[in-house]
Amino acid sequence: MGIFDGLRLAYEASQETYREYAREAFIAAQQLAHGFREYLDAPETYLDPDDETRHPYVRLLAFQIQDGVPIAAQPESHSDLLTRDPDGYWRFAISLALDRDAETFPKQHLAFFLRLKPHAGIWNVQLLDDGFQEFQIPSARNDERRPLFDHMVDMIKRLLAAKPWEGVEKLPIGFELHRPAPPVEPEPPAPLVQP
Repeated sequence: MGIFDGLRLAYEASQETYREYAREAFIAAQQLAHGFREYLDAPETYLDPDDETRHPYVRLLAFQIQDGVPIAAQPESHSDLLTRDPDGYWRFAISLALDRDAETFPKQHLAFFLRLKPHAGIWNVQLLDDGFQEFQIPSARNDERRPLFDHMVDMIKRLLAAKPWEGVEKLPIGFELHRPAPPVEPEPPAPLVQP
């Protein structure tokens, strides 16, 4: 075998390593989202009355950076859910729909921004909350995910405890929230005119 043939084999092996790493990261992100839903004991889906489609309460979204600000976005395809950063971490978001009950609309969507590096049976997870909070989770141990999920729930509780007069700086860092629009005041009744 010549040098060029050897380089071809090395190239093929290298590409397979990258593909396997991407598969492992995608599966880990899916398992984290699924595990978070189970941890919350949230229903799987709700029915959107506008288009009669079912939507998940917990789902994966793409973690994008726009003008230095993290944004959770619906990707065009599953292959766009995770983005690999230069340091080898995969970036993604987990979205949670909150409501008073299944019939209440619109839902409030909260997004958690995460980075993940699966390696040697360990998921190194970073959760954006006043900087990145670090978690090391053995991939085969569901019970080891609890500290991450507890932290995510604490972020929600801090958010829900924030008062409108405190301002947005009281919101957890790395948390995307879409506040409901203020209620529209009805038009005042026309004054009565005497005949």
